[in-house]
Amino acid sequence: MLLRRTTTIGIVTVLLSISLSARAQNIESLVQQTQANPVSFSSILGDKCGSECATDNCVTDNCGEGCSQGCGTCFNWSENTWLSVGAGIRTSYSSGDPAQGGGEDFKLNNARLYFNGQGHDRIGFEFNTDINGAQWNADTPVNGEMRVLDAILKFKLSDNTHFWMGRMLPPSDRSNLSGPYYLNAWNFPFAQFGYPNIFQGRDDGAALWGEQGGGAFKWQIGAYEGESAGGPGFIANGPSDNLLYAGRVTLNLLDPEPGYYNSSTYYGEKDILAIGAAMMHRNNSNSAVSPGADYTGWNLDALYETKLDNGGVVSLEGAFYDFDDDDVAAPNSALPPSLGSRQGQSFFMLASYMLPQEYCVCNIPGKFQVMGRYQEYDRELATAFVGPGTDDQVDIQLNYIMFGHNARISAIWSRLNQIASGQSVRTGASASDTFTIGAQVQF
Repeated sequence: MLLRRTTTIGIVTVLLSISLSARAQNIESLVQQTQANPVSFSSILGDKCGSECATDNCVTDNCGEGCSQGCGTCFNWSENTWLSVGAGIRTSYSSGDPAQGGGEDFKLNNARLYFNGQGHDRIGFEFNTDINGAQWNADTPVNGEMRVLDAILKFKLSDNTHFWMGRMLPPSDRSNLSGPYYLNAWNFPFAQFGYPNIFQGRDDGAALWGEQGGGAFKWQIGAYEGESAGGPGFIANGPSDNLLYAGRVTLNLLDPEPGYYNSSTYYGEKDILAIGAAMMHRNNSNSAVSPGADYTGWNLDALYETKLDNGGVVSLEGAFYDFDDDDVAAPNSALPPSLGSRQGQSFFMLASYMLPQEYCVCNIPGKFQVMGRYQEYDRELATAFVGPGTDDQVDIQLNYIMFGHNARISAIWSRLNQIASGQSVRTGASASDTFTIGAQVQF
């Protein structure tokens, strides 16, 4: 009996030694692999949320199909049950001539929290927040309170067709579908401000959208609440129950852009030649002012980006807009920078070049990019603040790109020529120069 116990203990000891030795070898191998190829916390938890990650539009990471603004960290419970959590901050310092209405200011441009998830292979959600007063918003005070940015229920009807419902970005121009974090420029183009919105370009409604060829061709249509009585803007809105209808089509002639959203630059990760067209319409949009007055806005936009043989990246972008309120004072018609009318035409042109050489500033590797943009808004109607006229602005920008859209620093010089010299209530001058240093980080 003693011999049998001794033999059994010996066998167990040998097996345990072999198991511990194998596990130690595995741990040592894992440590060596980690040292050679460092992994992030998100990759330990699961760098891909579900089976849809490869088709997501996130520029620098793979995350859930619903991820739109910064991928963050993914938590997987099963193949079709996951949650991604992320955050993004944009902050800046600006200096302008006090005689031209400027001054020295620190500003928190954006402070966003991102939550995207899925509980079924065809059902997911997106919930994002931002601060009041982010960018420029007329109906809220500039303070640090958080408010709903996006709240979307997502249904995947087929591999190429989706239905979304909630608060979201309606089908509109490339700039709006990129958002401030994925623009090439630091300042959001005011040429785009003729499209109505609740906050940060969003509206409550529903959208049906699809794509072919992995995003080579995309279409988006939707119905939305539109401006309502007492809604955003300086001019009281008429009590209209009519919905706002919106649609967009995008054709990518080079690399595709999968997903509902897009970017205005990919920093050389894609070769892009994209042409887009969008339109919004609402019958009797302001019945309190003029029964029967409709709103129609449309635009054409294009983006060309390519990586040169020397490794540099060239980007060219442009957009043209037309906004029509049937020649009456419109809801939300008092728009920055001059508080001019919405009705009119606008456009912007942008060119940028990212140098091929990689530098190291403060021990953080990155590349420098130079950018120039011109935008103009020709306003046709008078408002309570200012008459018809033109806003135009030139931006010259130097970027230090560290981790794509997830970490960059920008220095911008801007010259704004405002509508009807001397009438602007925002600056009290026809021209103003501003120097801005901004930084953005996403996790």
